[in-house]
Amino acid sequence: MKKQIYVVDVSSMFFRAFYAIRPLTSSKGVPVNAVYGFISMIIKLMKDKKPDHLVFCYDRKEPSFRKDLYVDYKANRTEMPDEMQVQMPYLKQIASLLGICDLEVPSYEADDLIGTIACMAQKEDYEVFIVSGDKDFCQLVNKNVFLYDTMKEIIFDEELVKAKHGVHPLQFIDYLALTGDSSDNIPGVAGIGPKGAQKLIEQFGTLEAIYENIDQISSASIKEKLLKSKDSAFLSKKLVTIVCDAPVSVTLEDFTLKPFKVDELRAFLQDLNFKTLEKNLLGEGKSGFVKPAESASEPPKASASLMAAVAPAAEQISVVVGQWNEAEIQKRLNQNENCFIFVAEEQIALGFQSELYFTSIAECKLNFTDLVWNGFDLKKVWTHLGIDSEKTLEVNWDLMLGSYVLRAADSSDPEKLADVFLQKELDLDSFESAADKLQNLYQTFLELNQKVQEELQSKELMIIYEKLERPLIPILYKMERKGIQLDLEYLKSFSEELAAELAGQEKKIHEISGEDFNIASPKQLGVVLFEKMGLEATKKTKTGYSTDNDVLEGLDHPIGKEIIHYREVAKLKSTYVDALPQLADSSARVHTHFNQALTTTGRLSSTNPNLQNIPIKTEKGQRVRKAFVASSGNRLLSVDYSQIELRVLAHISEDKGLIKAFQDDLDIHMATAAEVFSVPLNEVTKDQRRIAKAVNFGIAYGQGAFGLADTLGISRKESSEIIERYFSKFGGIKDYIEKTVKMAHEQKYVETLFGRRRYIPELDNKNVMMKKFGERAAINAPIQGTASDLVKMAMIELCSDLKIDMLLQVHDELIFEGTEEQIQMQLPWIVKTMENVVKLKVPLKVNYSVGNNWDEAH
Repeated sequence: MKKQIYVVDVSSMFFRAFYAIRPLTSSKGVPVNAVYGFISMIIKLMKDKKPDHLVFCYDRKEPSFRKDLYVDYKANRTEMPDEMQVQMPYLKQIASLLGICDLEVPSYEADDLIGTIACMAQKEDYEVFIVSGDKDFCQLVNKNVFLYDTMKEIIFDEELVKAKHGVHPLQFIDYLALTGDSSDNIPGVAGIGPKGAQKLIEQFGTLEAIYENIDQISSASIKEKLLKSKDSAFLSKKLVTIVCDAPVSVTLEDFTLKPFKVDELRAFLQDLNFKTLEKNLLGEGKSGFVKPAESASEPPKASASLMAAVAPAAEQISVVVGQWNEAEIQKRLNQNENCFIFVAEEQIALGFQSELYFTSIAECKLNFTDLVWNGFDLKKVWTHLGIDSEKTLEVNWDLMLGSYVLRAADSSDPEKLADVFLQKELDLDSFESAADKLQNLYQTFLELNQKVQEELQSKELMIIYEKLERPLIPILYKMERKGIQLDLEYLKSFSEELAAELAGQEKKIHEISGEDFNIASPKQLGVVLFEKMGLEATKKTKTGYSTDNDVLEGLDHPIGKEIIHYREVAKLKSTYVDALPQLADSSARVHTHFNQALTTTGRLSSTNPNLQNIPIKTEKGQRVRKAFVASSGNRLLSVDYSQIELRVLAHISEDKGLIKAFQDDLDIHMATAAEVFSVPLNEVTKDQRRIAKAVNFGIAYGQGAFGLADTLGISRKESSEIIERYFSKFGGIKDYIEKTVKMAHEQKYVETLFGRRRYIPELDNKNVMMKKFGERAAINAPIQGTASDLVKMAMIELCSDLKIDMLLQVHDELIFEGTEEQIQMQLPWIVKTMENVVKLKVPLKVNYSVGNNWDEAH
């Protein structure tokens, strides 16, 4: 492994720390929030990455050589806030106290020193990690140099720079020369934005080549803009180019980390009242800091920007509601000041540390471009604000999803979260004014942020949030905004057909019963069946006779089946065929809402409409899927995992028989039947396969002999014998069930393959039935939860380079839309990605189909 040097852009990280941490003061009343945040970031870097070489690079107070090239360079920079300015002397002490080399050179910026160090290090075959949030460093990225954004926990390599900005790192200087940089007042080419610059560079390669071939540019307006700003473009290129040969009088060995100056560091931390940092770093009078992560290559357990876990308790903050001033708020957003956003009471609310501002959603005209989002239920916020889903939506922290990772249950209600995590009663209805409600809600969010982030880190669950939930938020939002098209004429015709069938069915039932009555009324139906027709009433409720489907199926009379059929047709018509058109927009597309923080297993659910519950078991139910069609010129592609939960069961249980069956690509239910009934594979009957299928799926859901008997319509004794034979052949599954239930009782939770937890309070219930339910949930949750996590991982992986639209996720199935040519181009990659998203002991397998509607593609 190559040696590594971490080079810190101190100015960038210090600014971020200032806006990320709420106001803190030392015992002397001096602001110290930026110092606290900066030290926390550096210590986390040292613990997580364990660098041998680390160096701080500073900007100088006097202007750099770039000011001589362009007098207005950085002219629009606002003055550093006084609260930050007074912290600068502390900043300069940190490197020495932590044993870190620091560097500054007159007339050069930190960027130039970092570029110079990167070039020095590469010559000696080091890897260089530039710790900064400044995109200008993308120009330095290559196979040995990486840009590490600790706030977002992203390491930019060449591929990621290209994916993020649309140009290769070698072209990044030319890209900046065209777009300019408003933060440094670099003019660029007026009227050329990122997309325009990407297209030009893709076509010509460099700024020089663009101007050498300017007659080849077809757009007259773009040509005019380029000619008008030619001098500006080449000046900008000089300004954005990072110097790689600044006069530094150091060697790489000077960057080797040295021991802490323990006594001086302790005095420094005590002077600033950083008690938590002192304890964590130095212990009770001991040297050294807390135990580092097991391996520098481990995935991060927490984003460095989630600072609530190391900041003072939120209950110390007194939240103040300020007057909405859009210009001032916009300015603070443009300066990347940390902001927590949420929607409530038909208001959009923005919390800046201890200050809260709000206005009606309709009146909010803020520009959220390039914002790194923090808030509660950000997908809901974006929907209310109408944020363009085509833009890059960068999420740092969504409190709703963080809470969901800790406790897999409905996490959309702040009042419930306050009760669960804070043991605090939050009754928003008790506040009369919107201001009081929002103020108390924001105060609760601050407390929840701290509590939830602390628990995510202590339980090592932050990785689930970071890798599985956070990246999915913008993906789901884009899917919701895109929607899927309906064939409204088809649904209208289908509705008329079902109406005619219902009328005929109603007439038939009336003829059988001998009188007219409202079939949809349980009360009238009960009187007709059990009083007038004299049929046996097997079940009663508090309000009269039960007429549920179980009762109707048990009737010794043909009217029972006719009523069940009537109900099925009526439900299909009202719930789907008639309801779907009412939810369509002007383009005949429906936009479902994906619930990301609702189910106990980690699965997504879908509402308004529920597209995960379209009936498929009946012929008429399947016809509903024909109403979901591809838009003009496009086709639908369906790709779904084959028997994913059983494959997960094989992997987790390590059962040799089940693993071999999947590795040999056998029909798993036939293979199971052959084992259970001790017959050759080619002699398995349809009935034996049906039984084996019921056992396979029943076992995965913790089903016992009673449930299997009910499913198959056999005696309990017979079902017990089948399960006993099953476990004798598949002993690994029996061991898995026993171990999982035992562990669940001990831990009170179970985990998926990737570490997602499901807590099961029912295991402590005194009611035997509830306890048994808990045990069944314990068996199923690791299987279904792992399958769900796999699908989420596949969605995230696919969206890194997807050229067609992803429209729907229906459990193990993904629906895409694109032209026939696009689909055929992407299909091999989609299949390969989904089948290789993780490596299990058995192969993952997907099935796919293309059609003009969902039914054809399913």
